[in-house]
Amino acid sequence: MTASSESLPQTARGLQQRAAAAHAGGVAALLAALLLAGGVACLAGWRPALAGMGKGSLPESGLLRPAHLARFDGQHGRRILLAVMGEVYDVTAGKRHYGPKGGYSIFAGRDASRSYVTGKFRTDLTDDVADFTEEQLAELARWRDFYAKHKEYTYVGKVVGRFFDTAGEPTALRLQAEAAAAAAAQREREKEAARSGGGAADVPCNVKWSKVEGGWVWCDGGLLPRRVLRSDWEGGQAAERCACVEQQEPSPSARLYDGCGPEASTCQTSPPELALQGGRDGGSDDGGGNVGSDGSTTEQGQQEA
Repeated sequence: MTASSESLPQTARGLQQRAAAAHAGGVAALLAALLLAGGVACLAGWRPALAGMGKGSLPESGLLRPAHLARFDGQHGRRILLAVMGEVYDVTAGKRHYGPKGGYSIFAGRDASRSYVTGKFRTDLTDDVADFTEEQLAELARWRDFYAKHKEYTYVGKVVGRFFDTAGEPTALRLQAEAAAAAAAQREREKEAARSGGGAADVPCNVKWSKVEGGWVWCDGGLLPRRVLRSDWEGGQAAERCACVEQQEPSPSARLYDGCGPEASTCQTSPPELALQGGRDGGSDDGGGNVGSDGSTTEQGQQEA
């Protein structure tokens, strides 16, 4: 009895110790499981970011600082980005051209808008185009369109600089470039209409007139001034106007101005008024079909309108 009664407390204490140990072990195991699960979840959440770190990741806003853009030069397996007119494009698909060993690697990781137009790849690797003419800005916009319409290159954002501000809004220079591009596109449409025939008068000549110099017409961009017939919708009659055309040889539908050669880009349409007063009869019709006596007046009216 004595021995048995003494062994009972010892047995109880042993059971309590084992239970406590088991409980502690269970808690530890539970904590370990929770930590492991949390770690896996966090790792899964970070996976896209970790995957992007190797080749470079982009901010969610799509706005890159120049220093950030410079990282995407194709080195060490990174993506290749370039910017033109402030728009950033991923050109990794063309790494044989834009990669470290490519002939156009100088464009990678920067906005070198100026050099696209000037062709100076050492001194003009910058986005400073504030001194560009309208024609140069239009040419720059055509380069932008090349990347925007390319099947393998993708638009990924904007670079903060001379074309977009820190909020991603277009700057005055960007708006100016867009306006120049729109004007150039309109001119191209007008030239195409002139080349297609019947719409030559849709490309009007530049016109000026003064008492001292008389009337003059001229064309830009290699086009030539011609006298063409155009329907006068108000009167229902044909009227002769000046139009800029590409052809050099005159034709019945596009005649030369009197005294103006077939390759001349500037033609006189009427003599100075002072010369008329000094040696001509102001009431006579000088030149018959010469637009200098009738068409130039019409052109001057168009210019004022």
